Amino acid sequence: MDDAGPGRAAPGEVPAPPGEARRARLKRLAASAVIVGCLAVTASVYSQQGFDLDPRTLRERIDGFGWLAPLAYVLAAALRPFLFLPSWVIMSAGGLAFGIAGGVLWGSIGFTLGAVLAFSIARALGRDVVASRLQGRASRFDEYVSQRGAPWIALYTAVPVSVLTPVHTGAGLSGMSLAMFAFAAIGGFVPRTAIYSLFGDSIAQGDWSRAGIVLGVIVIGGGAGIVAAQRWGRARAERERQAMADQGPGPS
Repeated sequence: MDDAGPGRAAPGEVPAPPGEARRARLKRLAASAVIVGCLAVTASVYSQQGFDLDPRTLRERIDGFGWLAPLAYVLAAALRPFLFLPSWVIMSAGGLAFGIAGGVLWGSIGFTLGAVLAFSIARALGRDVVASRLQGRASRFDEYVSQRGAPWIALYTAVPVSVLTPVHTGAGLSGMSLAMFAFAAIGGFVPRTAIYSLFGDSIAQGDWSRAGIVLGVIVIGGGAGIVAAQRWGRARAERERQAMADQGPGPS
């Protein structure tokens, strides 16, 4: 038999030290506890408040917290993946509730915390646990992120219509450091929250012409951003491959 049994190292591999294995188990347990806790919060929120995709309804709920409204908004943005809410809903609600500057400030903080949470959970669960559920796609994504790097994460995050959670979770399976990922995430969230905060503020001010212009920018800019991110990512990956080819094979 070539396969290693549970808790054993595969042939030719050095078994992990007991302390390291114990820390890995504790990290996985903590990550699982965080997921369960976040889902429990989601169930509690929806059982009491229901499910509504209207940013104005969300603004009213945030305003109900009074002086704690910014904290409530940051928590809502951070837990968004577990609340099953699109990012545009919460970002637009930020502009409705706090104006453009407040929406950008609190939104960037909250969404970056949420991205770091998704990244950290994936990393704590371990590549083997998550990769087993991705059916081989984890290694391809690791290569994809490694070739494109943190600037691509920032650019992709900034695109108003991009899907965030799968990419941010997948980044936790790559070799990217948490600090580099957090820096890239906030670099992308500042412009993304700015455009949606402007949209929400336009609705709050009743400036429907401005809201329509912003919506057009979101749609057109979002499509152009996706194309630009794909082309830039492919060009960077090609440069990385060419650089590796130019170096030639390493010493035998």
